[in-house]
Amino acid sequence: MVDASVLVDTSPFHVPVSQEHTVAPAEQSMTRSAQREQRAARILDAAGDLLVTWGYPKITIEDVARRAGVGKGTVYLHFPTKEVLFLVVVLRAQSALTEQLASTMRRSPEEILPSAMARSVYLSMGDSPVISAIMTGKSETLGTLARTAAEHSRDLVSDRISTSHAYFDLLVEHGLLRSDRPRNDLVYAYTSVMTGYLLAEPILTSQPGLPQPESREHRADILADSIRATLGEGGTTDALAAAWPKVAALYEELARRARAEVDRYLQSTRDT
Repeated sequence: MVDASVLVDTSPFHVPVSQEHTVAPAEQSMTRSAQREQRAARILDAAGDLLVTWGYPKITIEDVARRAGVGKGTVYLHFPTKEVLFLVVVLRAQSALTEQLASTMRRSPEEILPSAMARSVYLSMGDSPVISAIMTGKSETLGTLARTAAEHSRDLVSDRISTSHAYFDLLVEHGLLRSDRPRNDLVYAYTSVMTGYLLAEPILTSQPGLPQPESREHRADILADSIRATLGEGGTTDALAAAWPKVAALYEELARRARAEVDRYLQSTRDT
């Protein structure tokens, strides 16, 4: 169902025809587009709040509509399924993290190394309620969203993979990582260590008597040390400085594409 208040003026005041302002079609279109985008963002905000509070499996589209103050049909105008809705919730959070990572990389050459990237991402994810909810929730949720991303945002998924490959190729080419393993092995090792830290944390913290680092910063330092040793980080200062702008540009472009993908969902509706 189309929300009529978005398309027509429902106020009780009538403007005489002779005093009405004629709005150009392009202006009308821009206004409606902005309203639809704002409405989609409100739905995403509501879905994100519920994800953090309830967890993905318990939420229904009716719950999201009620929290957003719209009809159930209005939610479906923007997001065809629950899976797509929450995919975009996560994409929006990931886009913010990618922008933050790209900004951090611009600060100094050392920030482009995998150990520094892992530390930055780990701390940033802890500051994102949506990402934390996904990583500490049921494992089935991750699988569902991954399959949905492969179907509905395959170009962005491909961009992330190609960026990762180009990143590791650049670091190896500049002598900043070990070269006795092929690039795919390095990607696998980085991803496995990173994923292990993220998924293991809620399990390990629930074990009584198991020694735990006192702070997230301490855990982030341990993660960085693990990545540094696994990937054999090294190289010269000159090599790091040469790779720096190339790597930073890679992730700035990925951040741009991630923003564009979220915007695509925000601006797309099935009402005309």
